[in-house]
Amino acid sequence: MISFSLAYLLIPFGLIFLLALVFFFFNIFHLKRYAIKSPATTMVMLAYTVSFLVIVLVIGGYIATIDWQKRFELGDLVPTFQASQRL
Repeated sequence: MISFSLAYLLIPFGLIFLLALVFFFFNIFHLKRYAIKSPATTMVMLAYTVSFLVIVLVIGGYIATIDWQKRFELGDLVPTFQASQRL
């Protein structure tokens, strides 16, 4: 059966994370540049930054616990049916 390393799953994750990071800085830039200067805007920027950092830390902590050198077989995703079983 075909098998691959779990490390290959980090490639799409890294691309999605990079896109989220660009979006984060894009939003922060526009909040600082074009938003009305008020305490509410500052609170929104602070809440947005803290929530983004919490999400990154939680995901990073989870990713750090996984053994990325482990091999994964595609057959593990497909259920197996024995020919002797009758419905």
